[in-house]
Amino acid sequence: MDVQKKLARLAEIDGFLGAALFSAEGRILAKCEPFDLDLKLIAALANTVLVNAQKVSIDMGFGRSQFTYFHTEKAMVLLRCLNEGRNPLRAEPGKCHIHLVLLVDNPESLGIAKLEISRVIESLAEDFRLPPQTAPQQRKPPVAVKKKVPEKAAALPAPPKRQHLRDVAESLDNEHVDALFDGLLMQPAEQH
Repeated sequence: MDVQKKLARLAEIDGFLGAALFSAEGRILAKCEPFDLDLKLIAALANTVLVNAQKVSIDMGFGRSQFTYFHTEKAMVLLRCLNEGRNPLRAEPGKCHIHLVLLVDNPESLGIAKLEISRVIESLAEDFRLPPQTAPQQRKPPVAVKKKVPEKAAALPAPPKRQHLRDVAESLDNEHVDALFDGLLMQPAEQH
């Protein structure tokens, strides 16, 4: 089954508005948009929300967030991450790292939407798994030479993990996406 057909399975959900599959970096890989939505912009903003939710959940000590959801006045936005690797920012060789956003306007469909977004993203993993890196020719490892480590050097503590988390958090900030979101907030509300 091709990627578009797998993604189109989400259109069977009552209240379906659209769906987009994107890379960990926010690049759209596939989309299903039966309505006039700017899924490119929505996917970019959704990717920022998902990545920030992952940062926050790590900072809280709960590990990476795989699913994020919010309910707005007009729609429910479901975000799902499938990351088989350890790097929260990039896909790794032999691993899949993709994000899927699903937009639904029927609150009664939340349960089935949560189930289906997980089924669909799992079915897409094989299509987007990076090929494993080929290992270079095996060479004999060099003979290890034991060096005496001075006592002071041996007693140095490992760098704190907190700093690593701050570095990751800072690297995930995206000024362009923030500016686009701010632009949306500045637009006048639609008259009904």
